[in-house]
Amino acid sequence: MSLAPQDPSAAAALLALIDGSGDDEEDERVLERLARSAAAVPGVDAASCTIAAPPGGTTRTAASDLVAEQLERVQQELEEGPCRDAARSRRALNDVPMVHPQSRVRWPAFTQHALNAGITAVTALPISHRGRLTGSLDLYHQHRSLCPSDAQWGQLLAKAAAIGLAHRTELRSARTHGEQLQTALSSRVVIEQAKGILAERLDCSVDDAFDRLRKHARAHRMKLSDLSREVITHPHWATPFARP
Repeated sequence: MSLAPQDPSAAAALLALIDGSGDDEEDERVLERLARSAAAVPGVDAASCTIAAPPGGTTRTAASDLVAEQLERVQQELEEGPCRDAARSRRALNDVPMVHPQSRVRWPAFTQHALNAGITAVTALPISHRGRLTGSLDLYHQHRSLCPSDAQWGQLLAKAAAIGLAHRTELRSARTHGEQLQTALSSRVVIEQAKGILAERLDCSVDDAFDRLRKHARAHRMKLSDLSREVITHPHWATPFARP
């Protein structure tokens, strides 16, 4: 990828997107940063982005200004526009002229809204990472005002955002898995302690103690860990397993 060294604003936008995206930053903030950074690319008048909704979730969008917000909303509500087509095809649409007859046929309502807003061309870039489509980035500009090197900056921003969002998804998944493992380990420790206490209290084997715990928990629809915690923290007469 050849990028023009005379594009300091685009480079600054990319650095701002990467540097400002902490691990705990919400995805919505990443999208807002992406839209603002993309709008700073030379030749771009405004920008918006969309992240596809996961199953049972909601689609998230962000825009650099009111014009971009309106155009993004039109695409979502009418289900037509370069942004949606780029996401479906997973291919970039570069410098698509709104005044072209094909645009008027392909996206009649969106094209008219874009022209009314003073936008004569759109560049739509898929946001994807490792073959997984995340969403799309729209660059609104004037026809032929976005040179190839500047369009590459937009692609680089989309790629950086995709990597950042994928990293957050993996991080959240790892944290959830870690919390689940920690909970399971803590529960296991409590159960083992209760088994030992009951074995001594009832003068039985550890296996018999565990069998009694499990049967009582099932009969009373309790979590085994909650019942074990009662055995550990309560006096023996205040539990279902009083000392004979």
